[in-house]
Amino acid sequence: MRLFYRKKMLENRHFLIGIFQHFTTVADRDFFLIPPELPHRVGARTKLTYFCFHFDIDDPNIKVQLIQNINFKYQYESDLNKQISIHLQKLDSLVSLKHFDFNSKMIIQIELSKILQIFYNQSIKTSSSTPSSNIEYSRLIADDIKNKLTDQILMYVKNTSLPERGYTVKQAIDSVNLSSGYGSHIFKETYGISPREYLTKLKINEAKKLLLKLNFSIDDISLALGYTSVSNFSRQFKRWTKTSPLKYRNRNRKNSH
Repeated sequence: MRLFYRKKMLENRHFLIGIFQHFTTVADRDFFLIPPELPHRVGARTKLTYFCFHFDIDDPNIKVQLIQNINFKYQYESDLNKQISIHLQKLDSLVSLKHFDFNSKMIIQIELSKILQIFYNQSIKTSSSTPSSNIEYSRLIADDIKNKLTDQILMYVKNTSLPERGYTVKQAIDSVNLSSGYGSHIFKETYGISPREYLTKLKINEAKKLLLKLNFSIDDISLALGYTSVSNFSRQFKRWTKTSPLKYRNRNRKNSH
């Protein structure tokens, strides 16, 4: 998820965020929450300062809860904005740091966790219009995809072996006795992305973790994630992260020193 926060400035300037081709003005000290994988654009006519906090949510239940029951935009005067402002200001105070030590990294995790908790508490106050059965089916599909991918990676890491046939999204949908078309439809209706996109996102997140472990070559990582070739893996990785696996590894290795 992405949280855009318009910092208080002396100049009375605004920036625009586009969702589904509809643009919204974000004013001084407003914030804007963008659900996972939602196509969007950010722009402004003049130079200004704003902050974007980007964080992943692994728990499918919490992700559904937030996607379906949280608004995009919260103005400065809103109750929710007032609740999170103190946490945003603490994160803002870290921007000037040249290096992030253990304490500053912990502060970032703690403050983002507090913000997420506020969002979650707000979301449970709002009832969802999506049938509970559809949400449950989607959760089961998501859990099955994630668990099977985890098992596949562990099998390769421990035994350097993979199943004869790679796990597919169709198998996950079949596990809840739904047709592929209907299962994909309710999954996207619930999470905002297709099951295939969800699986790719999981693979990219796992790839980022494995790339930090230098004992695994990029070939190994590609095989562990079930890609048919290194070039296919590299192409997908660059599509989602805007950089190649090798550049990602080298950059993060330098940052860790």
